Amino acid sequence: MVKSLVKKDLFSHFTSPHFYICALILYLSTTFQFYIFNRFFVEGFGSTSLNSFFTIIPYIFSLIIPVLVLQVSNSELENIFPAPSYKIILSKLISTAIVISIMIVPLISVPVIVNIFGAVDFGQVIVAIIGILLYGILAVSVCLFLNELISSKPAFTAVSIVILIAIDSVHVLSLYTQSEKFLTNAFNYISFMWHFDSFSKGIIDTRDVFYFLLTSLLFVILAYFANETKKGRNFFDAKQKKFSVLIIFIMLFAFLDNSRVYKRFDFTKDKQFSISRYTKDNLNAAEEPVRITYYRSKELLNRYPEVRDIYDYLKICAQENKNISLFVEDADKEENQSVLEKLNVYPQQIEIVNNNKTEYIKVYSAIVIEYLGNQKVLPFVLSTNSLEFELNLRFESLIKNKSRNVYLLCGNEYELNDYSYLQSLLEASDMTPYALTKESLEYIIDQIELDSPLIIFGTSRLTPEQCSAIEDFILKGGKVFVATSKYSVSINGDWSVTKNNDDNFIPVLEAWGINFEDKLVNDISNIRISFMSSNSGNNPNEQTQYEYVNYPQWLAVLPQKEIPFGLSMFWASPISYTETVEPLFTSSDYSWTISEYEPRIIQETGKYFLSDPFTVNKTYIEDPLFTKEKSILAVKLKGPVTGFYNFKSIENPNVTVISDQYLAMNLLLELSSGGASDFRNLDFILKSILSLNNDNDLLKMQNAGFKNVLLYKITDLESFNNSKNISLLITFIVIPVIYLIVLSVIFIMRKKENEKYKY
Repeated sequence: MVKSLVKKDLFSHFTSPHFYICALILYLSTTFQFYIFNRFFVEGFGSTSLNSFFTIIPYIFSLIIPVLVLQVSNSELENIFPAPSYKIILSKLISTAIVISIMIVPLISVPVIVNIFGAVDFGQVIVAIIGILLYGILAVSVCLFLNELISSKPAFTAVSIVILIAIDSVHVLSLYTQSEKFLTNAFNYISFMWHFDSFSKGIIDTRDVFYFLLTSLLFVILAYFANETKKGRNFFDAKQKKFSVLIIFIMLFAFLDNSRVYKRFDFTKDKQFSISRYTKDNLNAAEEPVRITYYRSKELLNRYPEVRDIYDYLKICAQENKNISLFVEDADKEENQSVLEKLNVYPQQIEIVNNNKTEYIKVYSAIVIEYLGNQKVLPFVLSTNSLEFELNLRFESLIKNKSRNVYLLCGNEYELNDYSYLQSLLEASDMTPYALTKESLEYIIDQIELDSPLIIFGTSRLTPEQCSAIEDFILKGGKVFVATSKYSVSINGDWSVTKNNDDNFIPVLEAWGINFEDKLVNDISNIRISFMSSNSGNNPNEQTQYEYVNYPQWLAVLPQKEIPFGLSMFWASPISYTETVEPLFTSSDYSWTISEYEPRIIQETGKYFLSDPFTVNKTYIEDPLFTKEKSILAVKLKGPVTGFYNFKSIENPNVTVISDQYLAMNLLLELSSGGASDFRNLDFILKSILSLNNDNDLLKMQNAGFKNVLLYKITDLESFNNSKNISLLITFIVIPVIYLIVLSVIFIMRKKENEKYKY
């Protein structure tokens, strides 16, 4: 019976223009919003993040689902059709859900096209589509109930749209108004979009699945009650009262109990919300009690659903070993704040809007791990991005008593204070940085553990004896990261470039097959610098003016395998190499190199290159000193080498070299990112440290959850434009035409069978 009713309802959908109009509205509005409104193909705006694409679909559903439900609503037909009310309602639900599924199919073209330009996690896409389908079923159920209550079609359509949009957005109320915790929790629980959040991340959470299914069932039952009541049935008379009360209690129990026992299934590519075998081994190594305490502010919990993911992840960790216990504390309590202050954990500011006023509130989200009287802290966590990485560093330190030491050396004219951001990052990653001085290097380097990496910034001020000591450390099996080049820049002056002709370590690298060319790399993909100026420094009324300059010698290196988020480089030289060297990453296809001035000009001016930012960006590419070419910017030794200063050799040296001694310099990191540090450079150094230590499991975790949303796969401008035009043609012409042709054929075929469904 239900099957026949579903066929009848599908026939009603496919023979109505409403279905085709709704299908086109859904497809065109979502694709237009993603490609055009979000400026997907515009340089600097394009992003492979599909969050905005998926989150707009439920709101479009709020507009079209009432229309689809109305299409299968025919009271006169239902009165004469010999079928129970629940079967009629169920058939409407199933048929409309099938129609919604058909509407979603063309939308799959969006992630497929986006994947041509950047990386798309299709596991996340599939789960998000499942979430959209569940949302659609729930929205249909709500509309079926409202349809039983409202007889006027215009009134039903308007009320349904308003209610669906309101339920979609009710969780936002807590962001803009001061509300009690109970109300905030209620708003979050009611909100369709709040429960869709886990699906959009690639997680199937049984709590959210049960919410959608149980709520759909609830509204189907309410629709049945309303339908039967209209027919004169009284569910609260003596015969029906027990049945009605039983149904109500079953539903209440289901809603209350489903959140107590739940499972989360992580379908993301990097398993961001799961724990790896590596983590399990660390957790199971705990033979004594481990206490994990998560201090969080209720304001943060109410406003960021991601905070729930943190607790759920910690809960999974705690379940791995019976010796691990998890506690959640309200960080807003005075006694808890005192505890955090003693651990040097301080609140962070977040922006909120209350009554149309922007305010800043201080919140906590800190994790404290205790084991055998020792403590490790994650001072502020907002999501599960790289959370497994950070936890494992602390688990290994506490449970396995594993230390990670890193030695830092400035071999140029600067001091380690100029690179202090890196030291802070290493400490935050539970590594211990030790500062070396050039003067003490020869005496201390023999005491450095061979499994502790040595990071060197610049080599121009190192003596032959110091270079020999570093080389000897490498030949013994030491791990070294070298950031250096042939040239130095007057950073605190006019940015003129001079050559380090007396560099004693460059010959070591050259002997090993790493050659720095006598050039500087320039790139169209570069950093835009903001210069502050004023026409008259004596006039207090004169407004400060800003001039923005694209500086080709500061490279914005595009994302590549070894640098998934890219990084910034300053006055880098191209590297040529032999078979003993492995290149790590390069400049873009639109880069070029500048050769040194003629010796006469160098002798007269003392300058080797044109480096003035106000002039460089205006110099024509046809300049005879310019050569269009892609350049190698970083390499790693991979073959046997023999010492330059020492009569030794090693089969597998562990050395990484990048042609930029200013890579982690505080001042340049600030200038290149508008006053805030460009932590991509520091993350690359951290990644290199893990790579030198062969910490491959931790390497996989380091950037887990941080999606590379840049359009990096097509770097050639002409190819990009061709792909863009083809994508737009397919999206806005080919697919709609195919879609209309297919549906028109179905429409015509169904029309021919019209007589079979006339009653």
